[in-house]
Amino acid sequence: MIGYAPLITTSERPECMSETQTQGVNSVEIAVTVLEAIAELGASARAIDIARLSGLSKSRLHKYLVSLCRSQLIYQDPETSLYSLGSKLSTLGDAAKMQNAALVVINNALCQLRDRLNISTGLAVITGDTPTLINYNRSNKNIELDYKDNTQIPLLTSAAGKIFLTFSARFRDQNLLTKEEEKQILHDGYAIRLTETEGIPGARAIACPVFNTNRSLIGAAVIMGLLPDDDGELRQLADVLLNVIKEIHIG
Repeated sequence: MIGYAPLITTSERPECMSETQTQGVNSVEIAVTVLEAIAELGASARAIDIARLSGLSKSRLHKYLVSLCRSQLIYQDPETSLYSLGSKLSTLGDAAKMQNAALVVINNALCQLRDRLNISTGLAVITGDTPTLINYNRSNKNIELDYKDNTQIPLLTSAAGKIFLTFSARFRDQNLLTKEEEKQILHDGYAIRLTETEGIPGARAIACPVFNTNRSLIGAAVIMGLLPDDDGELRQLADVLLNVIKEIHIG
């Protein structure tokens, strides 16, 4: 079962990525290239063939092979010295499939909510260190805010971002929210963004968290767009969103 989770999408366009967010770690990308080479070569890959496919020298490749074996991402047969993908990849792959399946179910429920209320909905997750709106389900209103899938949204000025700041272990200890705001979100179970986007009156968002069966935050569900001005109506919408997420069952 998926627990309720507040998620909000922002009415603003996302902030630009910082330089540190775009740099990445080159060694990780090289390790992925090595894994892909082994996968292409099959269950019994020679180091010389891995080097050829990955474009690495034998000496440089050896360091990656040692580290990948140590982390159980690949396996070296002690008798033949040939390499194959390791058991850890299978475990990670199963976890990824389960999470992706859960996200599909959640977004389907948000699409049904959009159709019932004619209000745009969305689903946000953390990619790297940035909240990303991976699904945007536009309402059928003639005038509506438009977002592209995989739009990055700011942590501090979006409803979804505030959900991650409150409920995600990755951000919780950074104390970026005021104690009062965090306490309110914890009490309500959702975050509401009331600040209007410049030039687009009435642009608001409501977000609630989505948890897996281990109570780990996996995303934020969002209602967004040209929402009502009345506080009571906004809170009624928030309750509807919470109930939709609470009713979701996986497996």
